[in-house]
Amino acid sequence: MSTFTSDQSGRAGLLNAGPLGTGAPAEMPAATSQHRQLTVMFADLVGSTALLEEYGPETFSDLLRTYHNLCTEATREQNGTVANYLGDGVISYFGYPRGMEDDPLRAVQAAWTILHNLMQANGGGLGRVALAARIGIATGHVIIQQKPDDHYGENVVGACLNKAARLQTIATANTAIVCAATRKLVGKAFEFEDLGLQALKGFEQQEAVFKVRPRRRKGLSRFEALRGERRMPLIGRDDELATLRAMMERAYAGTGSAAVLVGEPGIGKSRLVDALRHDEAQEGVRYLALQCSPAHQYSSLYPVKDYLDWVSGVHTDDPREVRRDKLRRLFQSAWQTNEEQTAVLMDVIAARGPEQEADADIGMLMKRLMAFQILSKKVFSTGVPGKALFLVFEDVHWIDPTSAEFLENLVRNAAEHPCVVLATTRSEGPFADRLDALGRVIRLERLSDAQSVQLAKAAGRAVELDDRTLAAIIEKSDGVPLFVEEYAAMLAESAGGRHRIGSGGELHTIPLTLGALVQNKLDGLNPSAQEVARIGAAVGRVFDLQLVRALSQLANETFDKALDVLESADIAHRGTGLGASDEASFKHALVRDAVYGSLGTAERRRLHGMVAEAMLSKHEGRRIVPEVLAEHLLAADRKAESARWRLAAAMEAAGGGGAAEALAHITHGLAAIESLPEGDERDSLELQLRAIQGPTLMVTRGPGSPAFGAAQARALELLRTQQMPENLIPVIYNTALHAWACGRLGDADRATDEIFEILEAEPSDDAYLAAHTMRGLVAWHRGDNETALEHLTATVERYDPTLHRGLYMRFLKEFGVFGRFYLGLTHAVMGNEPEAARHAAAALEIARLVKRPHAYGFGLLANFLTAMMRDDVPAAARFGEESIEFARRQGFPEFMAMSMVCLGWVSARRGDLEAGIPQMEEGAALWARTGFENWQAFFAALLSEFYIAAGRLSEARALLDRHDERITAFGEFQFRPLLARARASLHSAQ
Repeated sequence: MSTFTSDQSGRAGLLNAGPLGTGAPAEMPAATSQHRQLTVMFADLVGSTALLEEYGPETFSDLLRTYHNLCTEATREQNGTVANYLGDGVISYFGYPRGMEDDPLRAVQAAWTILHNLMQANGGGLGRVALAARIGIATGHVIIQQKPDDHYGENVVGACLNKAARLQTIATANTAIVCAATRKLVGKAFEFEDLGLQALKGFEQQEAVFKVRPRRRKGLSRFEALRGERRMPLIGRDDELATLRAMMERAYAGTGSAAVLVGEPGIGKSRLVDALRHDEAQEGVRYLALQCSPAHQYSSLYPVKDYLDWVSGVHTDDPREVRRDKLRRLFQSAWQTNEEQTAVLMDVIAARGPEQEADADIGMLMKRLMAFQILSKKVFSTGVPGKALFLVFEDVHWIDPTSAEFLENLVRNAAEHPCVVLATTRSEGPFADRLDALGRVIRLERLSDAQSVQLAKAAGRAVELDDRTLAAIIEKSDGVPLFVEEYAAMLAESAGGRHRIGSGGELHTIPLTLGALVQNKLDGLNPSAQEVARIGAAVGRVFDLQLVRALSQLANETFDKALDVLESADIAHRGTGLGASDEASFKHALVRDAVYGSLGTAERRRLHGMVAEAMLSKHEGRRIVPEVLAEHLLAADRKAESARWRLAAAMEAAGGGGAAEALAHITHGLAAIESLPEGDERDSLELQLRAIQGPTLMVTRGPGSPAFGAAQARALELLRTQQMPENLIPVIYNTALHAWACGRLGDADRATDEIFEILEAEPSDDAYLAAHTMRGLVAWHRGDNETALEHLTATVERYDPTLHRGLYMRFLKEFGVFGRFYLGLTHAVMGNEPEAARHAAAALEIARLVKRPHAYGFGLLANFLTAMMRDDVPAAARFGEESIEFARRQGFPEFMAMSMVCLGWVSARRGDLEAGIPQMEEGAALWARTGFENWQAFFAALLSEFYIAAGRLSEARALLDRHDERITAFGEFQFRPLLARARASLHSAQ
């Protein structure tokens, strides 16, 4: 982490949350999916076919041009975007590419302008021709597949598009029809006629629709957008607070529990946590808070590491080794960890960075689980009977996968400790569909009108708010505490606040969203304070004062005064991070988003570019969080650089044991380069990203995974066009490995031929080991044991664990282990059982020596498979049990599947067919789901013997028939004798 590593995206991201509250970014990287709220207007020319027939093509073309111009002018007057001209129809968007707080209102105003101008044109410029329009308007959520330079929303998917089109079909000439959502958001700015429920083609449920009437009076819309919590009196949360207090009382008595607060932004989740924390009854409670971040959703264990950095005194500008020293001191001196525990924690919490091995995400998985145990013990040890622990995970909708796993571990064990584990989240995120995994679910609802009045009076205590003002505030805030307070506070801050209420009870000058409220505050600041706020918003929710000071180019005195102004305006405050006095933080994540939303696209790019340059210029000797820098570069439209730092982030995540995080970074990096022009730079970047993506997918999902195959195919395609021979062999090898796993033995052999050709032209150990290993294992599955013996022996004799250690980083394959694994199998099927056992044992010893978990898994497989082949049930049971526990900890699906088959076989061989057969069936099914075609005939041969023993002859016959066909189709003849033996047993039983 460098000096400048505050949340680039802020705590809440670029919210564009309307009624559906998605929290989707307002601007997304090019060539990525973007979720937005959008208001769509579909304006159709009435009777176009009749007009064409009556006036002919030339005149009709002029009329259509006039109509299009009217629609275009009306749309642009309201800052909308004409998305498309569909013959006699015009589709306009309000809310893309730039969203505003009153998009629905502007859409209705544009529709009214079109109808008004058409009536005027019919009376003058169009002569005797009378044009009429039918207009439909709908507001809803859409997904935009945004491409570079797409300013018109060419690829928008959402029900509101179809709804707008359907609404215009039920409109009569020169009328506009709107959906219920649009009607609600427009409020009282227009009058509407309720047309009741209508059936719209393509929609299952009837829709409430409204016809726009002439405008009644001037006003603003009610548009739900940015929301956030306010630290005001806790109102309307008595039941929820009582529930949490009861949980704390049980924790005092020694029984822990867990819960999750769920609610939309601004509903008061953090306010409720704060109230419990400062409750007099909770005096003496040990409080720990871990904060998730949108900028670090793919930074393994980010909230834990962030907290530990604070506890250990790590500063943002500390070099990596200084951070490691401080953390080591914390673990050893304060936590009293032994050398082994310290080493585990250091590898997981303070990894050395991207210089670690590329596959370390696989090797670190076991250490990560050990670290979880140490961290959990330390966390829970802070609470003792009579002095409970209150542990809060804030904003878990932004939690990274590893932290999510850690949090679930804490929740599962909470009952055994005097604690309350509390998470806060929005309805989206990784726990959206399984909130109960976080404990008791407590949902926060909006305030009632009476509660809103109470909060408004508290927020506006500086002035006496009359009933009309209160009614207007309550009507527009819609029960969201943040809105209630902001409206009331703004009136309280204005000496003439009470005079802003119109005769009709409307707040004419009070903005209708948090974005507009914050903009209103910004407009009242001096230019220096505005500049500091906008630069800070580009940096993130928490921003480094040294960085913002440098970028603002303000004199120190002017800069400090600007900060004073921001604090007075309650926009941002100094030193609100974890004890960091050199940082400032926006009052709420959504306040930051509103400030950021006030920036134009060009200004955003400029500021993000400046931040990135500052980070890069200051990074020597300091830590940079690669994904944060990558986001700044992406926002600055420097996609290639962003992709390179995403690659660095992936390497760092891999080094910390975060396979899911590494894959996420690779995905972001690949998305970033999609819009780059075709050429060597783009291909080179993609190849580097695929080089990490492919092997990681292979290890985490299995070599038969379609995703692994697709990544390898693309990498191979790229390599063919580039002169990069050092990468060619690993890619060809992994391509052959995927073909082998999928049963395409011929394709695997052809790829292996290519490696042998390279070996002959330019001899090397990597080509030698790759070629002979792949040839040997393909030959073994074909049943050509002599060839397998020759090539696998060549691998084993050439392999040196010290000399060839580095090859694992390129192949994610320990050739010594894998070679001995299959050499042991070869001796087993050739009847040489002592040699089979010897090579299997040697495979496990090498795996222990090189300390590669994936290799260790193969060592275990080697031992229980050779034991099964020589019918050594105790040995198979011993290694199978170790293997299934190992696979469960590491998350290796193919090892899990084969271990289940082994243990099912053990149970069945011991006479427990009722337990053994289902376990074998489950393991075989899991194996098939990994994409593996090989080995299925082996499982079928074993399983069919037990079917026969259980009297399930028809099932045995069907299984044997299916796999006889499979081995013929795939050429996997190694298991034909086993199938034949099972067939003979079936005939005998019949």
